[in-house]
Amino acid sequence: MARKRHDVMKTLADARPPELDPDHLAGSARARRDLETILAGRAEAPELRRSPRMFTWRWALPVAATAAAAGVLVATLPQGGSGAEGPRTSAGPGPGPTADGARHIPANGRLALQHVADRLDRTAADEGTYWQVTTRSGWIGVVDASGETFAVSSSEKQQQSFGVRPGTESLNVMGLDATTEPRSERDAARWRAAGSPKDLTLADTGQGGRLGLRIETGAGKRPTVDRINSGDRIAALGARNVTYQDLRKLPGDSAKLKEVLADLYREDGGSEVRGRTEWMWRQAAGLIGLPVKAEVRAAAYRVIAGLPGIRALGEVTDPLGREGVGFALPASDRPGYGTGRSELIVDPATGALLSEQEVLTEPDAKAAKAGLTSGTVVNYTATVQSEWTDRQLKTPEIPE
Repeated sequence: MARKRHDVMKTLADARPPELDPDHLAGSARARRDLETILAGRAEAPELRRSPRMFTWRWALPVAATAAAAGVLVATLPQGGSGAEGPRTSAGPGPGPTADGARHIPANGRLALQHVADRLDRTAADEGTYWQVTTRSGWIGVVDASGETFAVSSSEKQQQSFGVRPGTESLNVMGLDATTEPRSERDAARWRAAGSPKDLTLADTGQGGRLGLRIETGAGKRPTVDRINSGDRIAALGARNVTYQDLRKLPGDSAKLKEVLADLYREDGGSEVRGRTEWMWRQAAGLIGLPVKAEVRAAAYRVIAGLPGIRALGEVTDPLGREGVGFALPASDRPGYGTGRSELIVDPATGALLSEQEVLTEPDAKAAKAGLTSGTVVNYTATVQSEWTDRQLKTPEIPE
């Protein structure tokens, strides 16, 4: 049945007059009305069962950064508590026919993301000496300590600077404004009841081990500055470390970009992430934050739009309080948490990616005991700024 519907839609698309091609309508008043109408509804997609995987720290890692994610994390645990969950709202049912007779169309992820791709800003500078991205990230961990179960919440600012000219360096600054603390007052009380331990063990990672977290009370966590390029290779794409020239050669056609990613998936063997759909989602989303051409970012959105089960969430608020529209994959098992889904939040007016996040849909018994509920943002990376510049980052001074 699904195949038949796909063929019918393709036939209709092939028969569409050129003047009605969405690519020719980008930025028009009609296109804006259509997008607002599409995003006003909420269409549910059937849940797909996939192999379990752990929540991810970040989708596109710079060269040599993967080793840091596997190490022991050192953070500051001040008294008190706060949550890492940002406000989340969804749009209700959309309006009926508009004044010009346009009919309400239920939201679906594929069509809505196509509109987002059409609205990507193509007028901004397309090249420079350094591509710099500032992000704010956060995550929640479930802890067992001395018979107590509680949640800790961490957040930090990170800056990445990709040097794309010969002789330049790529830098990654982590741990800026970093905090780790009990997620709530109840969690703080349980942490104190456990003896205020500095060394904590998080829940099972789902990869045959457990993640250690060392807590240091006192002044905050010191930032770290790492060089993340290996010669002229500045980023990771699938299992490969790639150069700036490799990134600039990526196709701006979504079908061709999908073929490139499919080849990379076969090369990677799906070892990092179980499941082709989620692997493609992560790699395509990661490209949006790398120094690629604007048409490649648009193609990446279209690749995501073509993934099975993608759906629009309507209007939502990201962890930094910014309004956007959300898109999600179906929920799947998340060891150590329960079940959850991957989400993107984008600015529908510009196509800018606001946040990549993992959202709990149903906590397991231990996560529920720690106070996590459906809708909790378990981790996120929110893009604060991304731009081309001719100046390297001013890195913080780190005491010896």
